[in-house]
Amino acid sequence: MLGVFALVRKFHRTFSRLVVWLIPITIILGAWPGRVDGSRPDYAELFESGRVLKVGQTGEDVRQLQALLRDLGLYTASVDGIFGEKTKAAVLAFQQSYGLLRDGIVGPGTKQALYGQFLKLYPPDKHTVSAGETLWIIAAKYGLSVSQLVKLNKLKDPDRLFPGDVLVLRADETTPVSGNGSVSKAPPEDTSDEANLSPVEKFPVPDKRICLTFNDGPDPATTPAILDVLDKYGIKATFFVIGHKAREYPELVKQMADRGHVIGVHGYEHKILAGLSSREVKTDLEMAQTCITQISGYKPYLYRPPHGMLDETQIREAQKLGMKVLMWTNVGGADIGARSPQEVVERVLAWARDGAIILLHEGFPHTAKALDELIPSLARMGFGFQNLSPDSVTEPVPGQ
Repeated sequence: MLGVFALVRKFHRTFSRLVVWLIPITIILGAWPGRVDGSRPDYAELFESGRVLKVGQTGEDVRQLQALLRDLGLYTASVDGIFGEKTKAAVLAFQQSYGLLRDGIVGPGTKQALYGQFLKLYPPDKHTVSAGETLWIIAAKYGLSVSQLVKLNKLKDPDRLFPGDVLVLRADETTPVSGNGSVSKAPPEDTSDEANLSPVEKFPVPDKRICLTFNDGPDPATTPAILDVLDKYGIKATFFVIGHKAREYPELVKQMADRGHVIGVHGYEHKILAGLSSREVKTDLEMAQTCITQISGYKPYLYRPPHGMLDETQIREAQKLGMKVLMWTNVGGADIGARSPQEVVERVLAWARDGAIILLHEGFPHTAKALDELIPSLARMGFGFQNLSPDSVTEPVPGQ
């Protein structure tokens, strides 16, 4: 009988050692936390579950959260499916890195940001192009470069993408389902100047209109780049300039006018005018309008209140000076707080409607770069670009 117990104890010790070695081997081979196709982790429970994750919870979605945070280099503890303090610390670090509310709770906003990083770490095999998407937007979404996508898909013209086109995102995948690519052997490279000219994209005939407007200029660091991009596509926009800045940088205001853009008044000092007396409002608007007229040679007929704070006094005093109030339709502006040009593009496309008035800003770091992708994206969606004439402006009613 003692021999039997000894045998059992020996088996138990051997099996325990085997388990200790099997766990790290399993992790190394990639079977932990689980793979969809042998190379892409399965985080479906994390992203498809509507559950908000926080300290004290357990489950498969928690385990997948820990695994993804580990892949992002933020979590080094055990992937055990238990949301403890170490998991919370990793979530806090992620939220801080991506400008999210630091509460240590994984709600919809944090999940969305995690999903964006998941796509960059583990892009799918292919991507189907949606309306308004450009190669630049798709590349940024998956953490790739435009040149990588062009090479992978053998694209003849990177600017010609259409909804429904299928792009390959991995080198070992087959040729894309798109007439833009070709499986045939590439001909010898033509290095002549004519061959290196960028092809001209043919946009659809516009059936919708949109107006691009810019606040807070002129700004010597960003206005020239914005004007150059607008010139590149032949687009005319509306610039709401600040009076004292116009006086400081008159050459930029003159460039706006010379290039055919509309210039509106955005106050002289850029201070909130709502609640001030008629006399104070009139003085500010008159100073700004006079300054812009003297520099540009054109009398502004549009006014936009500083900081968006509007009251009846401003409407009345602007009208006395021959100006109408023009607000905007994309709530909060497209570039305020944006962390990348891609985010600016995505925000504008989300608000793009027939007759939309889009608010952007001079002086923001990503606006000019975003324009170079935004304008063709809107054109592909059937938008034409049009400024508003004095007769086409419908003035807002304060408080509504």
